[in-house]
Amino acid sequence: MNMDLVKGINWFGVAGGVLMLILPFSGPWWQAHAGDGMMDLSFSPFDLHLSILDQSMESPLVNYALLAAKLTVLVGGLLLVLGSIFTGRWWSKHLMKFGATKVFWMVVGMVLLLVMGAFLANRFLPTLVSSIVKEGNIDIDVEIPYLSGESSGITVQAGSTAVNVPITTFLTSRFWIATVVGFLGIAARVYHRKFTHQSMG
Repeated sequence: MNMDLVKGINWFGVAGGVLMLILPFSGPWWQAHAGDGMMDLSFSPFDLHLSILDQSMESPLVNYALLAAKLTVLVGGLLLVLGSIFTGRWWSKHLMKFGATKVFWMVVGMVLLLVMGAFLANRFLPTLVSSIVKEGNIDIDVEIPYLSGESSGITVQAGSTAVNVPITTFLTSRFWIATVVGFLGIAARVYHRKFTHQSMG
């Protein structure tokens, strides 16, 4: 193999782009389970599966949004591979700019969404439910784990009777793969400046 050809390839981008083509089909990044089959939630930027009492819940609008995210990453991965191989072409940096950070910002956005969702539920959900259920002496406590962990979940106390629904959440191995892909994209974009400077020289 021509060594000049090998040196002219941005291998960070090639690796990240190939993984971007696989990632949308790899499965959920985060899962949550409430009670014993009461609720199961699997989530990634490309797929959402919600089951309540073994009944699947779907929204066409959400499915279209997830499909758009999947197509965006697939196109971004393809462009990232092309831009990383043809580093000497003037359009290479534009392909790199489009595809390199797509997964990174998805990882950041998902972490923020999960943390904010847990915070808002823990902070405001008991007050909201209590304001709706005004009759009877009912106390509600909500404790949802941040990102990953086990908690008492939702506890409802009505007089001497208490009902508890424990909640377990965890980040899957696909989330950590996505994190690696995100940093590969950043490394590819930074490393690509080398080829940009060479072409200008």
